Amino acid sequence: MNFFLAQEYFKYFHLKTDEHSLHSPFFYHFYLKLIKSSSISNDCKSIEENRAALLKDETEFVIKDLGAGSKVNQSKSRTVKSIARHSLSNPKFSQFLYRIIQHFNFESIIELGTSLGINTAYMAQANPDASVFTFEADPNALKIAREVNKEHKNINFHEGDIANSLPNMLQKSNPTIDLVYADANHTYQASVDYFNIILPHLTSGSIYIMDDIHWSAGMKKAWEELKERKEVTSSIDLFDAGLLFFNSDFKKQHHVLDF
Repeated sequence: MNFFLAQEYFKYFHLKTDEHSLHSPFFYHFYLKLIKSSSISNDCKSIEENRAALLKDETEFVIKDLGAGSKVNQSKSRTVKSIARHSLSNPKFSQFLYRIIQHFNFESIIELGTSLGINTAYMAQANPDASVFTFEADPNALKIAREVNKEHKNINFHEGDIANSLPNMLQKSNPTIDLVYADANHTYQASVDYFNIILPHLTSGSIYIMDDIHWSAGMKKAWEELKERKEVTSSIDLFDAGLLFFNSDFKKQHHVLDF
């Protein structure tokens, strides 16, 4: 863990609370049922088998990274197992995404940063009737993600610079988006730009999840700015990720919660 991240975790550790601090019935139940739940669906067993295989894969390829890069490995040539180890969300977070989609029966999902496709699989599996639009700049990573998700027919893969492919897709399809999971190009400007591009397609019931909000000073700045936007009515900081809500019935509130 780098020094900035360590400092951020120290602050988070001393600020985080649990359900006893939540007065809103919505966030109280959201925390207990979706964040703190340890339930694991048997539907996800094959996905975790794919994760285990990726963590052993010695295949090496050159990374096409249009974002802030990795703080763990600056080499452009990496093995699949190295990418899986350092870039994939842990199973706990993947299952959290799965529970959110199932609980709200979300039907239109955007993932920014497909990587090797494990979270993509979880989101596609959570609701086979949903449409998952996933975006990845690296063609080699996307090739693996397609193989990992070959049984999921509800995924729309988009290759290329997200700054171009995302607005192109939204302009053509003009979808209403229920859930966004943004885990790409970990820079301040890209994080803000992605939010602004997607915002017109969100509704009062949408949830925007921003990964790695404490990863760098730039990511933290983006998170702090976005959660204060007038369109955002509430937020949750889980350290690894932040959640933005848009329901006008919510009282403006920002929660730092144990995960």
